[in-house]
Amino acid sequence: MLRIHLLLAFALYCTSSGFAQGFKIQLTKATLAAKQDPFVVYQVQFKVMSGTVQNRSEFSLVRNGALKGYAQLELAEPLSAGQATRYDEVLYVLGDGVSAGQTLSSHDLANPTVPANRPFSFKTTTAFLGDAANEFFTTISNLKGVLKIGDLLEYQNVKGQRGKGRIKEITVAQKLHPVMLMDGLPANTPVSLAIVADNAIDFSDATVTSAGTLGAAPATANAGSTPTATGKTKTIPVNAVLQNDEVTITVHNLIKFNPDPATRAYDIIKVDYTLDYYVVDATFENISSHPIDAGEYLLRLNFFSADGKSADEFLRVFKKQNGTANDAQTQADAFDQLGLGGTSKIRVAPVLMKYQSMIPDYEKTHKPTVDALNGTLKPGQKVRSLVATMMGVPPTYRIEGIGTWKGTVLSKKNLLFAPIR
Repeated sequence: MLRIHLLLAFALYCTSSGFAQGFKIQLTKATLAAKQDPFVVYQVQFKVMSGTVQNRSEFSLVRNGALKGYAQLELAEPLSAGQATRYDEVLYVLGDGVSAGQTLSSHDLANPTVPANRPFSFKTTTAFLGDAANEFFTTISNLKGVLKIGDLLEYQNVKGQRGKGRIKEITVAQKLHPVMLMDGLPANTPVSLAIVADNAIDFSDATVTSAGTLGAAPATANAGSTPTATGKTKTIPVNAVLQNDEVTITVHNLIKFNPDPATRAYDIIKVDYTLDYYVVDATFENISSHPIDAGEYLLRLNFFSADGKSADEFLRVFKKQNGTANDAQTQADAFDQLGLGGTSKIRVAPVLMKYQSMIPDYEKTHKPTVDALNGTLKPGQKVRSLVATMMGVPPTYRIEGIGTWKGTVLSKKNLLFAPIR
């Protein structure tokens, strides 16, 4: 698992205007304009029946009491009850269609009819740590049934460990934040959940059901002591020291790891087997007089060139693709490089989990130090982890040095860098 508070901050930055509630509109025009998978785009005009409609306002589409889809409105300026549009506005629709004369309600007012007992199930991918205790964030698949925020669930991860939790937030297609998640969404619609678990049991690669329906644990379930992956490893002594006014990071070794491609059939997240992966054995020491967030330094720890270019470039999540001229994508690309840094760790997380599964005593000996480094270090505290983090680069990549950075924007001024000979 990795910390994800920076990534969540970015997501909230992009969607912060979409959480207003308590409004209804009636469409006076709805013309199909385009398809933008997984959405169908309409040009609409409408009158506000109640509440105030903001830019990126969201709706649940209910027909005959059943939840049939969602919509997000791109509005030029807010409109209040009694006001109507003068020009066409853009409505992104997922699932059911819309038509003139139809009334759309915000998620909290849509109130679809659902049975009291709603058995559900789904699978999770790699889970990331939120800011709150025992908070996890993950994408899901194979949804059966209907979920609501606040629902109790139970899960069993790939290691056979069991946990319980409650749904905190639902995100659909990276745009929508509904109260309820319907099944039967269009194929390939990305869905993610945030949950608060009863304890710190990993939510990664888990089978999840509604509370009380998971069934008995398999007799073969063991707390992850049996290796579940194979691969080639090579230890490379480094002994590089990174230091600023609050932290000293000593990178003792890099462990080059090439996972066995024969295990690709079991990958829930796609793994690039053409890359070389490097596990970091490092010690973090807080040399300041105040607590520090070691997780931020760890998230950004990567191979760097002397001029400050990070190897994060190869697997960045928000990297602009060649030929992309979209302004939003360009802004996300720039923010990814200069503000986030470390988003490639999302794509190497499944490989790190493969490596961890090859360590027989990982849960008992190594996981506590991994968790410690993803949190706050007290003044004078020193923590060493043999599996602090991982980087992924092409075999042709020329390793010059290792580094990380402090602050909100990447620059040479706040870069911690040490050459690797």
